Amino acid sequence: MAGIGFQLKRLFDREGLAGRIQAISYASFVTVGPMLSCMLAVTVIHWLLVQTNAPFHPREIFQAGVSYAFAFSFIITSPFAMYVTRSVSDQLYEKRYDALLPSFYSCMQITLAVAFVPAFLFALFTPLGLAEKIPLFVLYMELVVIWMEVVYVSAMKAYRKVAVAFAGGMGVAVLGIWILLYGSGQAVSASGLLWGMAGGFFVTACLLLSEIERFFRTEKPAIPFSFRKDAKRYQSLWFIGLFTGLSMYEHQFAQWMWNGMWLEDTFRISPEYDVAVFYAVLSVLPSLIWFVISVETAFYPKFRQYYDSVIGGGTILDIDVARKEMEKVLIGEMAMLMGIQLVFSLIAIAAGIQFLPLIGFTSQMVDTFNILVMAFFVYIMTSIVLLLLLYFDDRKGALALSALLLAANLVCSWLLRDVQYQGLPLFAASILTLVAALSRLVYRMRRLHYATFSAQPLSASERGMPEKAEA
Repeated sequence: MAGIGFQLKRLFDREGLAGRIQAISYASFVTVGPMLSCMLAVTVIHWLLVQTNAPFHPREIFQAGVSYAFAFSFIITSPFAMYVTRSVSDQLYEKRYDALLPSFYSCMQITLAVAFVPAFLFALFTPLGLAEKIPLFVLYMELVVIWMEVVYVSAMKAYRKVAVAFAGGMGVAVLGIWILLYGSGQAVSASGLLWGMAGGFFVTACLLLSEIERFFRTEKPAIPFSFRKDAKRYQSLWFIGLFTGLSMYEHQFAQWMWNGMWLEDTFRISPEYDVAVFYAVLSVLPSLIWFVISVETAFYPKFRQYYDSVIGGGTILDIDVARKEMEKVLIGEMAMLMGIQLVFSLIAIAAGIQFLPLIGFTSQMVDTFNILVMAFFVYIMTSIVLLLLLYFDDRKGALALSALLLAANLVCSWLLRDVQYQGLPLFAASILTLVAALSRLVYRMRRLHYATFSAQPLSASERGMPEKAEA
């Protein structure tokens, strides 16, 4: 997210409350804008379905289909996205701009081929009608494309373009479904609703693709598939992406399995738990926003100062002072982040107890929501620490912790599988991993000199240029 650093600093440097409100608004728009656009669109569409008395069956198929498309497209692309993020970063660092667009299309071909297999098997063996299978398949493949496009558009630091693309696409989806509902009335079908959603994401995918073409198109593009040369070197990133992607949805899969029900012999769902998850996720938005602000305005300048001292030939005293300053800022910002999120989590719990029963939450659902709010609090902190470890190129530590998070989720989901423990597996697994992750982060910071200098090459590379430091 380094690209928004200058903009945030400029806004925060302005005196007065207005400057800070602008800075926080800007950070909110570029960080959680895409996610909020999707969630808001789903909420508005659900409201439209209720207001127009749309038949219950198409609504259920639509909501389950969209949930499945999101979950499985995200899991399938997570390993690719994690590796490609590093690969694109290296290409930009080495000024190999001609390789970026070919790598995008090559990576897209591989990702779509891999994503096609489970989608084809799902369509082949489920009894869902062909009219629903086709738009669901299209929606899923569009999301696969979009998740990969976001990696490249983010690499060019066009975060506002990402937010605008999602907002525009979701606006089209809502408008299309609104026209469909008022045109077909009670005859609305699940396939029509799915096509409406797919139409919105088609707009998002096209807007992102146009940005990629505009920014990365060169006169002499490099050969395709050149991005694979670092695949073995960064193979741990594939597994980190896979483990974190699975961990994000494992608790929901477990609820579907242990306490769920079948819909059309196709979708395994747990409606009450799924609704509680949907609202509980909103409680961690402050952390996502403040993390970006904190990294860009406080942590990253110290991070850059440390590695500038290393690369620029600073004395060991300069380097050590830079490390201590970076560590102090990092600890302070993490403490502030946890404090801010804790306050918002408590507010979410209080508001949930008061207002969620007004929209149909039962006492059991409110209890589950409260537990999930605290579970996502711990989970998001764990994810942030994992990301910080990757800042310091601690791939080994991030791999072990992501594997621990997934394993702990699996074990806790089985031990706490009864319906009265809903939400607890994610909380228990995340807090265990968070303790280990914080310990690893402290360990890495204390041994940062060794990790940094031991990663330096002992000789020049084959091209006669010094290799880039691991940092």
